[in-house]
Amino acid sequence: MTHKLNKHTTIGEQLVVFRDKCPNYVFIKSKPGKYGIKIRVNADAKNFYAYNMQVYTDKTDGARKKHVL
Repeated sequence: MTHKLNKHTTIGEQLVVFRDKCPNYVFIKSKPGKYGIKIRVNADAKNFYAYNMQVYTDKTDGARKKHVL
């Protein structure tokens, strides 16, 4: 069964709490679990189907880029 993007598609972010060595480790001051791995999800809110999940790596074109979260 093939799913297609529709008007109920949304993009969300989740911080998965994680306290170990990892190159994609982030710190977000406003979250209850402040340290972890940030994941972006493209999902269908009506059918509860995740189209795409991506680990946030904080890199653009091979160069480090600073972000304030």
